[in-house]
Amino acid sequence: PMRIVALCDVSGSMTVYARVFLAFLKGLVAADTKTDAYLFHTRLMRVTDALRDHDSLRAAARLSLMAEGFGGGTDIGGSLSRFVEGHGARALDGRTVVVILSDGYCSGDPAALAAALARIRRKARRIVWLNPLKGWADYAPVAAAIAAALPHLDAHLPANTIEALAALETEFARL
Repeated sequence: PMRIVALCDVSGSMTVYARVFLAFLKGLVAADTKTDAYLFHTRLMRVTDALRDHDSLRAAARLSLMAEGFGGGTDIGGSLSRFVEGHGARALDGRTVVVILSDGYCSGDPAALAAALARIRRKARRIVWLNPLKGWADYAPVAAAIAAALPHLDAHLPANTIEALAALETEFARL
């Protein structure tokens, strides 16, 4: 079976989606003990254990301690680089599907993002980018970061509604 590693953007531009995506991550982690979850903005944090905590108050307290920087800037390339250099060394293999939840807005260097994704691509089975903006009628991937990311992705899917998230089960089955 495939293993999911999910990395969720909690920067300022993602504030409106962060709660829903955290609930989505909690569901992924609860459904499969091999799933690993991370949050990023300008830093990267592993949150798998906090999401697995059955005590909701304790889990919320643990996440709030990690929340410094939520709603601020974002450095997707830097965060993904830190992931590959750290946790990714043991988390990525030929059976791993990497799921990135982000709108693709980034204050970092798009070339650094492309390089980090290329490194992930060499180690993982698939890379899927879930984008809350992609479901908008007039959306086009023109932001420099998402444009740099697209050549490295196996799928760039909408994640702007509960229905779009529910439809991912079919998409993941194809991967």
